[in-house]
Amino acid sequence: MRVRFWGVRGSIPTPPTSEQIRAKILKAFKNFSSEKDFNLNQVEEYLMHSSVVDTGFIGGNTSCIEVRADDKILIFDMGSGLKRLGNHLLKHEKTKNGLELHIFMSHTHWDHILGLPFFVPAFFPNNKLIFYSVHRNLRDRLETQQDYRFFPVSLDSMSSKKEFVQIAHKQTISIGNVTVSNIPLYHPGGSFGFRVECGGKVFVYATDSEYKDQSREAVTQNSKFFRDADLLVFDAQYTFEESIHKEDWGHSSALIGVDFAMDANVKRLALFHHEPERDDFEIYEILKKSLDYKRINYPESKLEILLATEDLEIEL
Repeated sequence: MRVRFWGVRGSIPTPPTSEQIRAKILKAFKNFSSEKDFNLNQVEEYLMHSSVVDTGFIGGNTSCIEVRADDKILIFDMGSGLKRLGNHLLKHEKTKNGLELHIFMSHTHWDHILGLPFFVPAFFPNNKLIFYSVHRNLRDRLETQQDYRFFPVSLDSMSSKKEFVQIAHKQTISIGNVTVSNIPLYHPGGSFGFRVECGGKVFVYATDSEYKDQSREAVTQNSKFFRDADLLVFDAQYTFEESIHKEDWGHSSALIGVDFAMDANVKRLALFHHEPERDDFEIYEILKKSLDYKRINYPESKLEILLATEDLEIEL
């Protein structure tokens, strides 16, 4: 199973500003300030091996993750990152017989659907898009987004074949040898997490969720869903303090993710749905605090904690 991140930001697309670019350039120069002489090869080596936080960008596109399993292409959410995924598919995987794409929707807030009108594979009649949602009337919601009052091209004008599959709460479905189950998450308007299993590997996608219900039943239900995941993608939009002050806004923190990952024996925890008001350096501070939290509270743990960044690819 292979997982690739195409959009990792929360709430609204966040392109980098000139100020942020200058800050990264300045930091790069400071790392060379102690050396009297350095050449372009050294600079290139530094750029190639530095953290994406220092010399690249965590990413400004909203939620979109691609999963390859059993020769199937699964897509989780259609944020603005879906546009880049579509361009990649068109360039590298356009086939005469067309593509079959399985798209799972956590919910239909703007930041999770706004990529669809710009998804180029949806305009080719030999491609088939199969949409899966626990929410009812998904087609109606997507058609409304592309009503002429809001967008010039209707959903029906996108000539790919489309199928809409209604999933029941906590239902498990099979796509070839891949199984996908769901769990309701606490978020305004409702959201759902997904658990993908194939070939002994487990991927869990749990964004846009607040874990205010600390009853034994609720905690047990979530831990069971996350159990033994090789990769858990977790909503870490807020700091722990913010999650207290923004009750009922529907988002969580990295520290809660660490606790869940430890309780559920998760191997890798990817912090996701980054706050749009934070720059890369501030998001990196959240990662560092998470690592410190794990070191202090779970010193023997082998849990790997990482930032979800655009173009990050993980083989499970």
